[in-house]
Amino acid sequence: MRSRNGKDSEEEITIETQKMKATLLRQSGAVFGNRRVRNIVSFLAFFLGILIIFAIHFLPEDLPVQEGQVSPRTIKAPQTKTFEDTAKTAERKKQAEDNIKEVYILDRSVLTKMEQTVNDRFADLEAIINSERSSTEKMALLEEKFGLTEGTVRALVSLDADTIKILQLEAMTLLKNHWQDGVREDEVVKKKTELYNQLDLLNLTVPYKNLLRSVFDQVDFQTNYLLDEEATLKAKREASQSQGVVMVEVRKGQKIIEEGEVVTAEHIRILEALGYKRSAAPYITLLGISLFTALASVLVVIYLKFYRRHLYQKGFNFVLLGLISFVALLFIHLISSINISSNPEIARLAGYLIPVATFSMLIAILLDTALAIFMTVLLCFYIGIMTGNELSYAITGFVSGLVGIYSVAKFNRHFDWVKAGLFISLANVFTITSMELMNNEQWYVLLIGGSIGVINGIVSAIFAYGSLPFLESCFKITTSVRLLELSNPNQPLLKRLLIEAPGTYHHSIMVGNLAEAAADAVGADSLLVRVGAFYHDIGKLRRPYFFTENQMGGENPHEKLSPSLSALIITSHVKDGVEIARQENLPAEVIDLIAQHHGTGLVTYFYHKALEMGNSDSIKEDEYRYHAEKPQSKEAAIIMLADSVEAAVRSMSSPSPGKIEGLVRKMIKERLEDGQLDECELTFKDLDLIAIAFTRILSGIFHTRIEYPENVLEAMKGGNLSSEDSSGEPTGERHNNSNHGNGDLPGGGGN
Repeated sequence: MRSRNGKDSEEEITIETQKMKATLLRQSGAVFGNRRVRNIVSFLAFFLGILIIFAIHFLPEDLPVQEGQVSPRTIKAPQTKTFEDTAKTAERKKQAEDNIKEVYILDRSVLTKMEQTVNDRFADLEAIINSERSSTEKMALLEEKFGLTEGTVRALVSLDADTIKILQLEAMTLLKNHWQDGVREDEVVKKKTELYNQLDLLNLTVPYKNLLRSVFDQVDFQTNYLLDEEATLKAKREASQSQGVVMVEVRKGQKIIEEGEVVTAEHIRILEALGYKRSAAPYITLLGISLFTALASVLVVIYLKFYRRHLYQKGFNFVLLGLISFVALLFIHLISSINISSNPEIARLAGYLIPVATFSMLIAILLDTALAIFMTVLLCFYIGIMTGNELSYAITGFVSGLVGIYSVAKFNRHFDWVKAGLFISLANVFTITSMELMNNEQWYVLLIGGSIGVINGIVSAIFAYGSLPFLESCFKITTSVRLLELSNPNQPLLKRLLIEAPGTYHHSIMVGNLAEAAADAVGADSLLVRVGAFYHDIGKLRRPYFFTENQMGGENPHEKLSPSLSALIITSHVKDGVEIARQENLPAEVIDLIAQHHGTGLVTYFYHKALEMGNSDSIKEDEYRYHAEKPQSKEAAIIMLADSVEAAVRSMSSPSPGKIEGLVRKMIKERLEDGQLDECELTFKDLDLIAIAFTRILSGIFHTRIEYPENVLEAMKGGNLSSEDSSGEPTGERHNNSNHGNGDLPGGGGN
């Protein structure tokens, strides 16, 4: 009994455990099924991923030794690295500056002022001597004015004018000889002494020498060779800038420090260049990285929320955008870390290999063109930061990204990938050349840089083209590339349609031509419209012979069926088409066009036939309508109108441009009044443009034929002429199936 109770208890515990697990699963499913939670989780996941890349890039390995320490082990270079020896570069620049002499300028006004003083003294001398005063008075004035002795003034008082001029000339000559080439401040005393010494050597009497000495004693000798600080600094700066940087190459495995060796400052510089870093405060660097990454991520979210709402509401778009950004940053990190050459000028060009255009084109094709431009700008910010603030790399990446976006904006052929690669290459060559010319680089650097730009463009296109199918498949995105593949007539589904339902196939091709022209007229997606038109009637593959265009003049099976059953068969081709499309993995956008191409339209022919055969009160109109969504987009509405218009015009006995236009506008008006266009974005102006486009295409197809004279017809019957006219079609009125009426026919293309 006890054992039995124990067993029951274990079963109860097991049941409770299972219930708890089920509850937790439901709760977790409810949590992660919430769009906001999924977006937050995706945001955090890629935020951490990007943060890790930044951390790897900006947080290198700590220095294993310190300056002045005895190295405990032998340290070898982990990689080949060419780098600038900043200390030796600074030493070379300092030496070049020291070799530049100070720049002086000659101030000629100083000598002029000194000469004026000499002239003034001799003018005073001449005035005193030539005055009408007595000799005693003149001697007293000379003694007072020039500070001369009595013996000297007695010899000077009788000077004549010529002698005075000669003495004045001697004084001016002495002054110019010593001051005209410039005298620095520290040379004034020396030059003055030399002047007096040369004065003593003149072949003059002592009184005359004393007079000249007295005149010079009254001159204010000053420096006239002044230091030009601005010119000196400019000369030193130019000399410093003319010196190239000192580059050091360290090869992988090369010994940097030997065990037991004292670590010097040069050892530390080499280790830092190899990626080691002093571990002062890594958390500060990590904080800065986190803030920048968070800012960039928030900007993307805000842009999507306010300017690309339709992308913001789909969680997978965040995942896709985050994945592309993560891979882009990984590429930036890897390429900025490689060393492509031992030559520093060439090694510097590695940054031009970053394939920004790849990611720009992928975002443009998979998500949105405007978003691609926004993300290109953001990626170029990252490039500038992760390549050491190299603006030229960021500018080149921005230009190549924009050109890539432009190249795939109107993607209609596979050859467009080739054009995209060529355009990007050309843009890279021009941008890189302009950047390097501004840096005054050598011609071989320009040549190698241009070659790298060409490689970048070609590789960008190849990477984008190769990764596109995987991203399309993983994220269930329909791109123009996928639509181009579906428009190929060799697609299995289209080949089946051609073989099993040839009338439907040709009808679909006609609808595609009409719909594409109308889509171009109103700005809809013409490629999507064309592909949707090609596949819109694939549901008829289930029962092709129940549709008039595939009966080829044979028996019509609807003649043996009730109107309600016929209507059910006709309307079921929409549901069948959706099922076939899903089985063949057609894109969701194309499936929507298949499902909506009739909306809730009425199968008019069988509805009126039922009214004629039975009690009108017992006939419900809903039973003769398509049970599907009304067109939700311009593309779906255009296919609906093209489908009905093509079938209706094909049934006309003698179409003319006027009749075609009237019928086209009548069919559009009927769909409008039936409410089939209520849920799409078409305007009345759009409908007018669509009618014009339909009329133009149909008038070109059903153009008027030449009617031959009776004698020509008789000759044709006799076999003298071909039974076809120059256009390749029979003459006279077109042959039309008697069942074709207005597009709402028993199995016609409009149904």
